[in-house]
This record gives sequence, C-alpha cells and structure tokens, in this order.
Amino acid sequence: MQRHTTPPLMTRRQALTVTLAGLLTALSAGRLRAEAINPTVQTATAAKPKSVTLFTLSGAGDEDGRDWQNAMPIDSLSKALSSARPGSGFLIGFDSAGQPIAIDKGQIRIKASGDESNPVFLQAGLIADDNGVAAASKDVAAFFKSAQPWSVKDFGRRGSAYFALIEGASHLRVSGFHIDGTPADGFFKFRGKETATFRDIVISGLEARNVGRVIETDRGAMLQNLIVTDCRAIGIIRGFARFRHLSDSTLRNLELDAAKMDAGGRNVCQLIAVSEGKNLLFEDIVLRNAINEPPPPKEGKEPGYVQGDGIVCERKTMNVTIRNCHASSMGDGGFDLKTTNVTMEDCSSDSCKFGARLWAEGNNVIRRCDFRNPVSRNDTQGACIQAGGTLEIVDTKLHAGRGTVAISLSKKKNQNPPMVVMRGGSIEIEGNAKVAHASADGVLELQDVMVNGVKTSRRFVFEKKEK
Repeated sequence: MQRHTTPPLMTRRQALTVTLAGLLTALSAGRLRAEAINPTVQTATAAKPKSVTLFTLSGAGDEDGRDWQNAMPIDSLSKALSSARPGSGFLIGFDSAGQPIAIDKGQIRIKASGDESNPVFLQAGLIADDNGVAAASKDVAAFFKSAQPWSVKDFGRRGSAYFALIEGASHLRVSGFHIDGTPADGFFKFRGKETATFRDIVISGLEARNVGRVIETDRGAMLQNLIVTDCRAIGIIRGFARFRHLSDSTLRNLELDAAKMDAGGRNVCQLIAVSEGKNLLFEDIVLRNAINEPPPPKEGKEPGYVQGDGIVCERKTMNVTIRNCHASSMGDGGFDLKTTNVTMEDCSSDSCKFGARLWAEGNNVIRRCDFRNPVSRNDTQGACIQAGGTLEIVDTKLHAGRGTVAISLSKKKNQNPPMVVMRGGSIEIEGNAKVAHASADGVLELQDVMVNGVKTSRRFVFEKKEK
C-alpha cells in the first residue's frame, strides 16, 4: 500500500510572488524603511511608510525613535500608536540574544487606521544597520514571551491578549512577531463588544510556540479583507485563529501543529475556526495533531466524543474555497465544514477521524483530493468523507482501513437526505471497511469509480438507519 505523504508547506511560494500577500512577505523578509522600498512592492501595494519610529525593550539615548541609538522604549508604543497617521511605520527591534518583551504584563492598544493608499505598519525583527529590521529565522528565540512559566494546565487562567485592536482599526500591515506562551485570549485580539468593522489588514511572518490562541476576536468584531500569510505555530491548545465574523479574506501558507496538547474536553482545539462570514480562501495550509480526549466514562456510560479539528466553518458561512491544504492526526475532522457552497481542491488528510465533513446543502464540490486512513475513535466510526447535504466528488482518492468507511452519509436536522455523487477517482478498502455507510436516509452514486481496482458504477440507496 502506498502511503500518503503530505506535500511541503511552501510548494507554491514562488507562484505567490506577484500577489499582494507574497509581495508583503518579500517586504517583511528584508527591511522596512521609510526612505527605501522595492519599487515593485511599492507599485503592487500602492503603499509605503511615510515615517518610521523605532522601539526597543528599554529604549536608548534621547528616546525619540529617530534611530536605534535613540529608540523609544516599548512602554511608549501604545501612546505612539494612538497618534498614528496613515503611512506611519512602527518598528520593534531586537538583538538575537536579547531579552524578550513580556506579553503578560500590560496590553498595547491599536485604534488608529491607515487608508487604502497608506496603511499603518507594525513590524518586529532583528535590529539592522540601516535603521530597519531584518526578518529573523524560525530558530531565533521568541521576541515576545510570557514572563511567568507557561503550561497546558494554567494557560486558561492567564491574562489578556498583548495587542488589542479596537474601534475598527483598519488598513494595517503587521509582520515579523515571534511569540511564546500566549493565553486563550490570543496575542492579537480584535475587540468589539458592540459591532466594529476591521478592514484591509495583513498579518504575516508570525512564529508562535505554546499558545492558547494567536488571533482571537470578540463577538462584535467583523473582519473584512483580511490576509494572514506565511505563519507558523507549534504547540496549540485552543487554536491558531478564531474569527466570529470573517468575509472576503484569505489565509495562506500556514503551518499549524497542535503537537497533541490537550487541556481537556472543555478546551477543544480548532486550529482555524470561523463562526460567520463569506467569500473565504484557505490555501497552502498544513494542519496537524489536534486531539482532545474525553474524560474516562463513568461506570455504565459510553465513552465520550474525541475532539480536535483543522479548519472549521460554522453554519453561517458560505462560499468557501479550500485549496492545497493538508490535515493529519486530527481527533475529529481535518476539515469540518457546515458551510453553504464549499469547493475543496487538491487537499488531503491522513489519520483523522473524518478527512472532510460537509454538512450543508448547496454547490459543494471536492476535486482532486486524497483522503486516507480515517481512524475510528471510541464509538464513532471514522470516514474519509462524511456528507450531510449535497456533494459532488470528482477525481478523488479515498482509502479506508479496517473498521472505517470511505463515504458516510449523515442526515441533518431540517435538511433533505444527503445526496452524494462521486465521479472518477478511486476507493480502496481493506479488511471489513465499507465503501458506504448511512445513519439514516441518503443516496450515494458512484460513476466510473475504481473500487479496489475495478471500475464501478453503482447507486447506494439508504432508507433507514443501519443496525
């Protein structure tokens, strides 16, 4: 049997060089200066900082921020940001072996906005000779770190996000932050007890370890035209990012590994979660090792439900595209999508309870994907794909081992029975694995599908719950 190998995270990086996200990444990988920005970047983004103010942990010299010898102390950043104007740049510099900034002692508020042509820049990196900052390698020690010892046990009892974005702060470019030890409230928190809309924000080049969350949002925070790109997080308890409202946005080139950190059944890990929104693109994302074991069952009770998901989009989402994303070793779903109108292309899963779960009726398509080795956990049968609505599967490979199923149909409340059509592609089953299973009424049609090497066209009609 051929084992599935997850493609490298950056297989499409070169193809992104002409996109906004790629250009911003190229910018953050070099130096950000008021007086010199690559003309190609400037043309594509129509933006460069008009002025730059420099910050270090303790400050230096006259502390006016004009150069590194006179850098402002980090304690002055919140006040400086409050008076930011379109085109302002704020650079936070570090020595490679310098002391990190404590993220559990105070909070920095960002309320100023740039405009479409002149965003506000906030960047962290290594101090460079030209009064800029250079991007640090992933192995450099964290720039921002919890001062108190961090652990899975107490992550939920600690503090607020270090950066609070408030009053609809918009037109921002944030990059280069290396982080260690955040609470569940995240490192960046979009606040909105009442409705506040945040627009045109690019977050790039984040490196994070030991996190409750990295990006968090209040229920009233509505994000539009957000790009999150070229980030990595390892050791995640609740998730990399949770969005209450997210629209017209892209998450791209992310490596997210929960490292099987498990803080119990009430602290479920969803690496990326979206509650409400539309027109979303997830591309070139690797998701690994989100598993939440339930507590041991009481005597006479059935074992609980194992949790842990990769990308989760809830019922109030629509028009979502997931392209070249790869999930492995999830306690529940690699891709858990209650979305109306989902397109999945060139994605894969390995060793998740469910490779992909699509719940809704709509124009849902899975194309050229590869879902392998689902894992049954406790009393829940694993499946390569679970469908609760309408779904077309095209040129896709499914492999199910003993005790699992290739395609599972699950009727949802207040919906018609699921209708799934699979065209082309292949299904491999081993041992007592099944091609199809249903918990209630539903229909699966196979059209020219290679089932264990035999071209098969067959219609499965389920009219009652299986025993």
